Amino acid sequence: MIQNEKAAEEKEKILNFSRIKFHKEGFYKTSMDEISSELHISKKTIYKYFPSKDKLLEEICSSSSCDIAERLDSILTGSDNVVIKFVRILNFHSNYTRNISDKWLKDLSVHAPSIKKNIDEKKNEMINEVVEKLLEQGKKEKLIMNFPSKLIIKVFNSSLVSVLNPDFLINNNFSMHDAFMITYEMLLNGILTEKGKTQFYKAKTELDTEIKI
Repeated sequence: MIQNEKAAEEKEKILNFSRIKFHKEGFYKTSMDEISSELHISKKTIYKYFPSKDKLLEEICSSSSCDIAERLDSILTGSDNVVIKFVRILNFHSNYTRNISDKWLKDLSVHAPSIKKNIDEKKNEMINEVVEKLLEQGKKEKLIMNFPSKLIIKVFNSSLVSVLNPDFLINNNFSMHDAFMITYEMLLNGILTEKGKTQFYKAKTELDTEIKI
């Protein structure tokens, strides 16, 4: 049991370190030798859990998707009003994307198109599900205007997917963090009632210093 726990901790350590390094420096030119050296563990140990760099990349992306889904679910199922939920999602995404570099985005597009396609598909599904649930709650609370939900979801999905496209970000010199923050707030302001807008800016101020995940 102890041995299994130690192995799980070791694998998680490699995964978390590699995720941070790949997000910051990209993965294409990052070698397993570098990871081994900087973690002060043998390549043999890394390969025990991740047979190749491609497998390591796949697990990083899969793990990240699961982490994001779990965090969003915890926000959606909470007791806060819809505006506070929107702000908590904004804070979470802000923190998550702050250290994602152009190198990571470019490497995904050029060197891992199938993984990028899978990420985009999951992102689309997640946006649809999250926005649908928030709209349903927000309309009941009179904080979201009574626009057709399917139209709002389509606009949210299309806008965020287009703006967070690596080619758009790189060509227009936007970070993923800044592009998301600006687009998200623009879209949200377009559907909030006056009462909702007042609560939004109040919540942004009050939650700005909360501990981010």
